[in-house]
Amino acid sequence: MKQLAKLQHTFQDCIIHPDKPASTAWVSASGRAAPEVQLSIYTHAYGARLNEVLANDYPAMLMAIGDDHFNQLADDYIQAHPSHYFSLRDFGRHMPDFISDLIKQHKGNKDEYWQNMHWLYELAMFEWTLGQAFDAADVSLFTEEDMATIPFEAWPDLKFTLHPSVHRLDFEWNIPEMWQALTADEPSQVAAMRETASPWLVWREQLITRYRSMQTDEQLALDTLRSGKSFNDVCETLATLINEDEVPLHAATLLKGWITQGLICGVQ
Repeated sequence: MKQLAKLQHTFQDCIIHPDKPASTAWVSASGRAAPEVQLSIYTHAYGARLNEVLANDYPAMLMAIGDDHFNQLADDYIQAHPSHYFSLRDFGRHMPDFISDLIKQHKGNKDEYWQNMHWLYELAMFEWTLGQAFDAADVSLFTEEDMATIPFEAWPDLKFTLHPSVHRLDFEWNIPEMWQALTADEPSQVAAMRETASPWLVWREQLITRYRSMQTDEQLALDTLRSGKSFNDVCETLATLINEDEVPLHAATLLKGWITQGLICGVQ
């Protein structure tokens, strides 16, 4: 068994680090191809499969930068973050940060392709978040009927639990517009435009991944809820933005909307 484990480790090391000098004496030379050729087939298949995974996770990014740049980016990513999981679902999780570091490395270098791609990090983050929302655990939702059973005096101290698929993002670029254009049945060009930072919400409603922008009042209220604070804290947050007399109704309206959209899964 120890010999088998050693053989497996050697094979894995050759596949993951193809540029690393290594002996091929352990590979049978009686096959149709030389040992080096046999290993190269597996090395190519390993890289091609991981590249395919990244292309499936980041289709808009692939469309935005083209095959050549994407393939080079994928190869560099695979070298920096080899797969360590039996499942490939989480393999691309580091891509947004990888892109951010890549852009920082080329900052100020006018001859480099990547230094003009400041929006690419947000596009990658958006695509990864869409996938995470879709794959989130399926849990029971809190309903309007459940809300109706809560005694009035209990409301101030209530804390609500958000559905596992709920994510909050802030964009400085027109990312959702770009993503829609790039992933359409007939992709179209759209310029990356810098805009006032805007809050966005991503979640899954049944089997459909949703996303939408939020006004400042809703964003602050939802962020207060997400931080584990009470309904009373949400009301106090809204009181800094609107007339105090309007707060209870507005808070209840926001909460009802979140419940209707499937953002709430529990209360405590």
